[in-house]
Amino acid sequence: MAVAQVDGALAQGEGSVVNWSGQGLQKLGANLPCEADVHTLILDKNQIIKLENLEKCKQLIQLSVANNRLVRMMGVAKLTQLRVLNLPHNSIGCVEGLKDLVHLEWLNLAGNNLKTMEQVNSCTALQHLDLSDNNIPQIGDVSKLVSLKTLLLHGNIITSLRMAPAYLPRNLSILSLAENEIRDLNEISFLASLSELEQLSIMNNPCVMATPSIPGFDYRPFIVSWCLNLRVLDGYVISQKESLKAEWLYSQGKGRSYRPGQHIQLVQYLATVCPLISALGLQTAEDAKLEKILSKQRTCPANQLLGWYQQ
Repeated sequence: MAVAQVDGALAQGEGSVVNWSGQGLQKLGANLPCEADVHTLILDKNQIIKLENLEKCKQLIQLSVANNRLVRMMGVAKLTQLRVLNLPHNSIGCVEGLKDLVHLEWLNLAGNNLKTMEQVNSCTALQHLDLSDNNIPQIGDVSKLVSLKTLLLHGNIITSLRMAPAYLPRNLSILSLAENEIRDLNEISFLASLSELEQLSIMNNPCVMATPSIPGFDYRPFIVSWCLNLRVLDGYVISQKESLKAEWLYSQGKGRSYRPGQHIQLVQYLATVCPLISALGLQTAEDAKLEKILSKQRTCPANQLLGWYQQ
């Protein structure tokens, strides 16, 4: 069995960073590098099952144990100075050991077997949280993470955003919900409370995917009509035309009159006012009107333009 031991040359050569990636390690020995100047320990791409003997490394600021065989993470509990914890692509079944990690700013638990997300609430300094590619069925309460800017939840099995107003911190700027099981596009309305949201991904959810029974529609203006400060949606910058169409949907009212449970009615409406552009790039009459408005933007106030569009 390969056991991690202190490698004097490695520790000396890399100074405050110790990198034991890809060494075939299955166990962490008692002689871990605990010198005062070691602030980063990298143990990626090994076969480590358990985090042990880390209590002697209390000075660590960054720890990475990605692509191993971890099933638990309690071993990090004594690393109270940690700011970065990177544990993706393991077999961790629950979040634990974070209660005293009050300085933690960056946490990656992507690609594990997590089913809940509330256990991170004690890490109030968190700015970046990656829980993607797990088995999380619903948005959990992370409202105490007042510093959180980035929340990655893509690749889970989330079906509803109903609890987003109560459970997500208001200052989120990046939210990834792609590749979940959201079936009703009206669920987007629950993100309206995230007033600082600038980047959102929702692609590859059933609610935005074409089906034989539902006519093609462009969901982007509708989402922007609810998330008013959005700049990037599904990796693409919101265009001027999309912003203007979103303003029209917002002011005209009908685009926001549908409620969860009325997905079919919503997309039928969107298919008429926000149809998909054909492969030939042909414009609808509404699109042509938008093009004219955009060409006048430099000479007319925004409210006058919107009024002209509504005529």
